[in-house]
Amino acid sequence: MNAAILLACCLGCAVARPQGAADSGASAGGAPEIGASVVTPIPILIDERVPIDAFGGFGMRFQTGNGISWAENAVAAGPLNEVTRTGQYTFTHPDGTPHLLTYTAGIHGFQPISDLIPTPHPLEPWHIEQIEFAARQKAAEAAAAAESQVSA
Repeated sequence: MNAAILLACCLGCAVARPQGAADSGASAGGAPEIGASVVTPIPILIDERVPIDAFGGFGMRFQTGNGISWAENAVAAGPLNEVTRTGQYTFTHPDGTPHLLTYTAGIHGFQPISDLIPTPHPLEPWHIEQIEFAARQKAAEAAAAAESQVSA
């Protein structure tokens, strides 16, 4: 019984061993085998950080070798020292479209600004006429209700 448990533990350790270079597509000489995928590290070109201050403000900026960049600043302001974060990030989509997003995040929520964020379809003139007509009807109904309360 003890031999079976010992054998099961040894087998489990052999199966769960860390996967080394020999298992990742590299041959005994260290060169990758034909058809093996090679991962190229992406260099960090800029890495700047401003430490957190006493009120929670901070700053950071980084840029990588593949064109990704991100910058953010946080500043405490107002009577309650609410922290407002402002920043932007950029990268290029696989189809070549550049992406730039600028944002502000604070007590009013996250407010992104980008040309690639979907926006509502513009209203046609007849849409605006219908909205104005409905507003006039609501105003007339409210006036009639107020007049009936005064006369009663």
